[in-house]
Amino acid sequence: MNVPRLPLLLLPVIVLTSCSMPDMFASTTPHKIKLKDGREVPCKGAPQYQEKTGYYRYRTPDKRDAVIRADEVATIVEQRA
Repeated sequence: MNVPRLPLLLLPVIVLTSCSMPDMFASTTPHKIKLKDGREVPCKGAPQYQEKTGYYRYRTPDKRDAVIRADEVATIVEQRA
């Protein structure tokens, strides 16, 4: 049986590349989370809602991961240049 070896050799390369770039298609446009108490939280990219926990997960401008309770959020606004 003649099995093509090229696809078998490329599979690990594709898997490793996709794992090393998980945010390749994520939005990097700055957003601002406006809270119900009037505060504004800047974030890098669009916050992602985590349905299991009820929190928004976002990245701060200084590239740290953070979360905020969804019931504290009034709006999420994309910042245009």
